[in-house]
Amino acid sequence: MVKATFENLSKDKQDRVTEALLKEFSAHTLASAQVVRIVKEAGIARGAFYKYFEDLTDAYQYLFKLAMRDLHTGLTGRMGADELYQMTKDFVTKATGSQYYDLIRLHYAANEALLPSNKPKQMPACAWAAMVLSHEAIKEALLDPDKADFYLDREHEALEKLFSQHK
Repeated sequence: MVKATFENLSKDKQDRVTEALLKEFSAHTLASAQVVRIVKEAGIARGAFYKYFEDLTDAYQYLFKLAMRDLHTGLTGRMGADELYQMTKDFVTKATGSQYYDLIRLHYAANEALLPSNKPKQMPACAWAAMVLSHEAIKEALLDPDKADFYLDREHEALEKLFSQHK
């Protein structure tokens, strides 16, 4: 988790560190990322990096959480297949045109498997299935953008079938 001192940095320094993290994690997997490139890009000392983050994984999780907060609209109440499909489609569209595009693509291609799971442990089966379908559609659409519409349409079809069985 990001240490409290990061929030106490000046806005300028926070922005420089965040931009350096984005540059590093958009071009390099978590396994090949280097603190030395981040601190050089941000213009901070190596020791300062460790004042703000426990390690590269902590820094990555901070940045990815920031990206999700900027791109993701949360679930609001009970939603049906059409609403979840639209949220998925909107996320893919927003991510594709954002500064986070390369970060998210690398996340799905290489980094996701390196991180501890933070998925909810207890949720109704239908909600869990809808979440898995939506996340898989996002992953496939971003990793294979030429077939994004195909993956999104398949997700919509699967969600409609799933929700029609649980009415």
